[in-house]
Amino acid sequence: MPSNAGRAVVLAVTLLVGACAPPGTEDAAVRLVDDPALPPPEVSVSPPPPLRGEPLWTAPFTSEPKAAGSMFIGMSQGATGDRLRFLAVDAEGRTRWATERDPECTGFAIAHDPRDGSEPVVLLDKEKDPEGGLLATVTTASAFDPDDGGRVWGPVDVPGTLVGPGLIFAAVQGSVMSDRTGPKVALDPATGSVIADEERGETPLHEYRGMVLTRSADTLRTIDSTGGTLWEHTDLEIPPLWEEPGVRVGPGPRPTDGTTAAVALEWTSEADGILGYSVHDLATGHLLLTLAESRPPVLLDAGRGRTVVVASPVDEPESRYAFRLDDAREAPVRLGRVGDDERPRALVASTLYLAGEGSYRTLDVRTGATGEEWRDAGEPPVASLENGPAIMGVETTDRTRVFTALATDRTR
Repeated sequence: MPSNAGRAVVLAVTLLVGACAPPGTEDAAVRLVDDPALPPPEVSVSPPPPLRGEPLWTAPFTSEPKAAGSMFIGMSQGATGDRLRFLAVDAEGRTRWATERDPECTGFAIAHDPRDGSEPVVLLDKEKDPEGGLLATVTTASAFDPDDGGRVWGPVDVPGTLVGPGLIFAAVQGSVMSDRTGPKVALDPATGSVIADEERGETPLHEYRGMVLTRSADTLRTIDSTGGTLWEHTDLEIPPLWEEPGVRVGPGPRPTDGTTAAVALEWTSEADGILGYSVHDLATGHLLLTLAESRPPVLLDAGRGRTVVVASPVDEPESRYAFRLDDAREAPVRLGRVGDDERPRALVASTLYLAGEGSYRTLDVRTGATGEEWRDAGEPPVASLENGPAIMGVETTDRTRVFTALATDRTR
């Protein structure tokens, strides 16, 4: 059963990009462990809602973890230059498996297997390239079961790091500050096979559950894991306001937190520039929302195939709302109004955290209920397990930043 894991509003793909050194001699295989939970930290701030109580345990991560299956998956690194460890930590804080990688050339993502809804953890690595010379390496991707660390598929050669949304990989040019990438490929989360390859004429733009939105010279379409067409842009329902000659459609803003079951498209004309945005079901192309051009929409993954969109409806361009998209066959659910100065900060355990000027408030994406505004509580959580705790970053009483687990209203 997939977790209803929350995701912080950051790139759901963690990138550690640099001039990768040749692979070391350490074994990169997964090691099963049973390390006990670390004692809870001493903190001076109260947890934000719906978290409650005192810290349960200290999470052994040095950067924000993600939730997959029954585990928190994240990285831990000591001094600069140390090998990077990926850890799987259960709801009780016990580390269940670990694997090491070179810190300069690896990243990870939580994939979505369309066959059973599982969430394999995809890790990057560098391996020796026997055809390229003594020091030559290739970048590879492998998928692991989050619960037991078992290999699902891989290693598979990829052109570079994870760039997303979903399992899309590319070589990043220059440095970590560069947004230029080389040719992209999209992998099937179930098997690791290539679904789309830019060098074959189609650029992959968005992958979710083995479906990939692609763009070629004159076509925008979604394909399945076999390469078969699910829909093309010529099949789309054109929003009535934009039914005029010369209107073009292209990819819109990407999700803020990894990958989603819905995609945003941007509608433009030579005369007027951006006309507006639309949101479509990735599998069918069905039109879900028609949005004003006043502010780009924000898409967030709400788990179980649901997407939350924060945007301005085309008939209310000066207002912003949060919408929940459950299924292509169902109408969007308008959850509540979002202020002009508020930005989505995190979507964790069905709670959308909105950051304002020096304050936060919450919006329950199940019911639309608005929580109280707060200023003195801690920052929003970054991940949660279904029926388990959430992880949030805190500053301890000795001013050290750590991650800790706290109970939610769903923790058993």
